[in-house]
Amino acid sequence: MPLEGELLVQLIWNGQHVERVMVRSTRPSTLARVLVGMTPTSVLATVPLLFSICARAQGAAAASALNAARAMEVSDANERELDVLLETVQEYFWRLLIDWPEAMAQRPVTTPVATARRLIEASLSNADGARGQEGALAISELAAALSASATESIYGLPPAAWLALDERSFQAWIDEPPTLPARLLGELLSDMPRLGCSEVALMPEVAEDQLINVVAPAMVRDPAFARLPTWNGAPVETGVLARVRSEARVAAIMERCGNSVGTRMAARLVELALMLNELGRPKPGRLRIQAVRLAADEGLAAVQTARGLLLHRARVADGRVADYEIVAPTEWNFHPEGALAHGIAELTADSESALKQQARLAVQALDPCVVCRIEVGHA
Repeated sequence: MPLEGELLVQLIWNGQHVERVMVRSTRPSTLARVLVGMTPTSVLATVPLLFSICARAQGAAAASALNAARAMEVSDANERELDVLLETVQEYFWRLLIDWPEAMAQRPVTTPVATARRLIEASLSNADGARGQEGALAISELAAALSASATESIYGLPPAAWLALDERSFQAWIDEPPTLPARLLGELLSDMPRLGCSEVALMPEVAEDQLINVVAPAMVRDPAFARLPTWNGAPVETGVLARVRSEARVAAIMERCGNSVGTRMAARLVELALMLNELGRPKPGRLRIQAVRLAADEGLAAVQTARGLLLHRARVADGRVADYEIVAPTEWNFHPEGALAHGIAELTADSESALKQQARLAVQALDPCVVCRIEVGHA
């Protein structure tokens, strides 16, 4: 088992359909405890090293929570927003061109992913030292390079033009797919339109008052919240579909297919195009990082990552961290009664291999940050 733990999805199958689903996480729930007793400076240096995935989002969450706890002014908010945006873009290239094709037994397209990663890492490294006029120019050039790569490998036309397609043109894009993601989306929407469809509610838009009145009290009241988070006592789905559900293309597919694998993949395509357009602007247009002061020495940060809502809560006393809690996006979507469990509860298949492939697609669409193992038991 990996050191960072794994997700175990167990399906009880009677040879035709799933009778029961069990989702269990072995992710260490005490990871945040290693930060207790450290100075805030040490925490900021340590947090990105603890996470191999979304390290910049984790670092932004830690800095924001600690700043809120100490009532410190934030001078680099735009830079952190940009870090999270770029990290999400990099993740989406990987999901759309490597993980998604592999989940559908197709050959991945690796070169654009490697290119995007190299460009983004170089930009972030250069920007860490200076983000003035030269930094703005570099980001503009990066936006153009990433958009060109996405045009060729993902959309088959510029992302802004893809977003502007009307319904007939979008259907033509699916019917005569110019790229691998277009072909895969077409297969999902035509052959498996309701695969992984879940009735679990989408997470509401996260506002400061909700962080203070809904999230923070639950984190303090429920000692199991970091492992089994809920919203007003009920599981919710976080991530890309929750964020872009109101976009016309996503809403139209959701009306036909529900909160399904195909809808989530379409949402990822839409959000990537929106982010690439946003990169060309002087400042990020969407707020991805929020932080609130809960008490004189306590702060809560919420960061919208590629996978969904990440929470860090920090309490500082006498110059050191007295309490720390992290809630990862994976814990929302892979809650034992969450979106994944509900979405695969009624899968039907005539073979175990077909069942596993459907389950892998459902898992991939919700994008866990750890390895997921799928086991099939027979009723």
